[in-house]
Amino acid sequence: MRELRAIGPLLLVALALPGAAGAHAPATAIGRAVEALGQVSVSYDPGSLVSEVEAGGFPTIVESNPKVAFLPVSANDEIAGGPNAVAAEIARESGVDGTLVVLVGRELGAWSDEIGETRLAELVADARPGGSAASPAAAVESLVRSVQAEPTSGGVPWGWVGAALLGLAVVVLVAYDRLVRRRA
Repeated sequence: MRELRAIGPLLLVALALPGAAGAHAPATAIGRAVEALGQVSVSYDPGSLVSEVEAGGFPTIVESNPKVAFLPVSANDEIAGGPNAVAAEIARESGVDGTLVVLVGRELGAWSDEIGETRLAELVADARPGGSAASPAAAVESLVRSVQAEPTSGGVPWGWVGAALLGLAVVVLVAYDRLVRRRA
């Protein structure tokens, strides 16, 4: 019983803390995008199918939301699930709030904590280039403008979620302590 008494609070604290998922190395396309989006609103990888000149105009288009990442096709090999999974992974690792639009090769993807998943999928489908001659940069611009025109839900208030979890952990620890003292 003493072992449980000593280890119980530690287990509760460990369960209350979020787990650290592995991050992509900076040498990967996803890792480079994560690093860039920590500093700027548009990430450009030289291996992407969009020229540096085309990507260079996007900071004035996007301002701060949505964020945009131009990635090479190889980014799809770094995580299963296609461009939307790539967008979700970059958003998770870089802590993006709002919306992230990605172009992986010629494929559009997006992640958002402001726009519902179904609506976001519709916006991505509407912005996809119609044929092989359509410009990938034009498709990204179309999606960016559509995202900017969408009403947003305001995102998840992570600060309040964290405070609630911490409060719950304290209540559980106090209850555990009282239970142990009663039995002793």
